[in-house]
Amino acid sequence: MRGWMIPEIETERMVLVSPARADFEALARLWSLPEVYRFIGGEARPKSQLWGAFLANIGAWTEMGYGMWPVKRRDTGALIGQVGFPCAMRGHGAGFDEYPEAGWLFEGRAQGQGFAYEAMQAALTWFDGAGLADRCVCMIDPQNTPSMRLAGKLGFAKTRLSMFEGDELQLFARQV
Repeated sequence: MRGWMIPEIETERMVLVSPARADFEALARLWSLPEVYRFIGGEARPKSQLWGAFLANIGAWTEMGYGMWPVKRRDTGALIGQVGFPCAMRGHGAGFDEYPEAGWLFEGRAQGQGFAYEAMQAALTWFDGAGLADRCVCMIDPQNTPSMRLAGKLGFAKTRLSMFEGDELQLFARQV
């Protein structure tokens, strides 16, 4: 699955699109919103760091065959979130690091409306069919109650607590 073949996935209300330079400013704006970074490090990241993460995501698609999709509303074309499988090598050890990691984030106006569930269901359906691994994992701040509920709804089960960059996180796994 290596190469530049990044699938575009349509849902009822959204399109998961290939990361493109033209979307970088909208992605940087998304990552600068307090409702987005509140449970992901707790502070806005500098634009230079976001640019590096943007390029690393494209590299993950190229080398690993998976990565994160920008998520756009079908009705307006507005970028409202990002979902997929970041290749982050976070150092949580066996049972986590060797598997693709799932992740999702949405701007505040899109939260609480089922967008994350709809987009991640589509991403997981693609993942399951792609045959990349027999399981995927995710990590969530235990204070992020909506994401904790969403993980369970998507079929992720709690595995253990771990530390990342000084924060305690709940690790999850989902069998394909």
